[in-house]
Amino acid sequence: MSKISITATVALSLASAMAIAANGAAKYQPFPNGYGYMDQGEIKALMAAVAASDHKKVREHGWKLWAGIMQPDASGQWPIWFTWPNTKAAFAPASANLAAGAAAGPGKSLIMLNATNAAGPSATEPPIDPPAPIYPIPPQVIQAYPGPTKNCGTGNICDGAHFLFNGNILIPTESLSRQGFDWIRNSKVYEKSTLDQARKDGKKNLPVPQRYIVTKHMYWPVKAGVVSAIPVWHDYHDGKYLDYAGYETWPVLVGVDPSGQSVGQKTTVSYLYGVQRPDKSPWPTITASAQVYGMKDFYYHQVTQADWDSFDDADKAIINASSYWAYNQPFVPGDFLVTIAMHVNTKEIPTWALQSAWWSDVPNGGMYAADRPKLPQAKGPWDHYLLVDAYGIADASDPKRLPVATNPYIELVSHRIGTDCNNCHVRAGWPTAKYQGSNCPVLLEKLLPDNPCFKDLTRSDFQWIIPDRAQ
Repeated sequence: MSKISITATVALSLASAMAIAANGAAKYQPFPNGYGYMDQGEIKALMAAVAASDHKKVREHGWKLWAGIMQPDASGQWPIWFTWPNTKAAFAPASANLAAGAAAGPGKSLIMLNATNAAGPSATEPPIDPPAPIYPIPPQVIQAYPGPTKNCGTGNICDGAHFLFNGNILIPTESLSRQGFDWIRNSKVYEKSTLDQARKDGKKNLPVPQRYIVTKHMYWPVKAGVVSAIPVWHDYHDGKYLDYAGYETWPVLVGVDPSGQSVGQKTTVSYLYGVQRPDKSPWPTITASAQVYGMKDFYYHQVTQADWDSFDDADKAIINASSYWAYNQPFVPGDFLVTIAMHVNTKEIPTWALQSAWWSDVPNGGMYAADRPKLPQAKGPWDHYLLVDAYGIADASDPKRLPVATNPYIELVSHRIGTDCNNCHVRAGWPTAKYQGSNCPVLLEKLLPDNPCFKDLTRSDFQWIIPDRAQ
């Protein structure tokens, strides 16, 4: 009989060491000191702030977490999170060598796993997922990488050792702290049989350890030698907007010039190729005049030949598909990956610390720039990004509802605007969890773990990756 471990922390296991080595990154580096993570005084203050509906305090903490996790690793080449094991390795079958398990192979990609949580029927609430653009895999990518483009179903690419498939231009990585990875492996929640037994035993929650961190980071491709286009979010719609509002619909673009020669100027840029509308008619290429920015305004990584050689075929297929969809060109060593958005979720407090950041060309305006602390030790342009918090604090006008809290790059390519990360993650559980369903359809309701709509679930403590990826 499988048992669920609730041990707060575990030693770095052989399994996690193998997974870390498998992704070719530098040696694992923990969350850095000096950014408030797991500081006992900070934790006490966070709990008091949530109880008092004090967004200022939780936002200050969220900013520090965002800046801290983006600090460079010991090599100075990648951010710290890149040294962490990823969720694909965490959910490798028990019989598999974990180093091999991080490599591409048959199975469902991230986008296919997420689709299993599609909105259920609701008579009272519009659906969470409006019809979205279709991204057919570019034929050049299928020809160059037949394995990962055919082993995971038509129109999908298998998740790679480093990067996952999001079904669009965004290039994700889901990373876990050492303690989070080891808890998943040691408690065997990567196996459906463990989750089935927990539910049979009447367990209502699978509590993860306090030092559990899970991130979702999104890169965007940028070509060397040209000015590349990136769409930017300017609060085009409010939370009542029900149609698709992903980046393909945003009218404002910026240009990114790795050479720096045209920074500060205006130029015409284009992006979006080979994409279809939901009815499969062509989505037009978007061309606009754009303000040009340099690499110093982004967190970025220039991909070297050694990096490229360390990527498996699925990684290369994912990055190349992204580049073809963005610019109708392949991605090659010497090109860049720029950080466009990131979720940083920690279990420091029982109700979770959920924050998400995204790049902005107006980083000092509006509510999402508020409460940014001074962090002179932080390297890189962490303050060129905006941030939303979702700690479960109710809307100021209604104690039964949450405010809209969404990352425009990550959520809006699948969900409509009127959602909140806390409302979504509190629903995660086994076996029939849905983002939205007839039992609790309201997407901005302040849901607590003991809500009756979860009575038939074993909740997975805000973690969708557990029901999504268990095998």
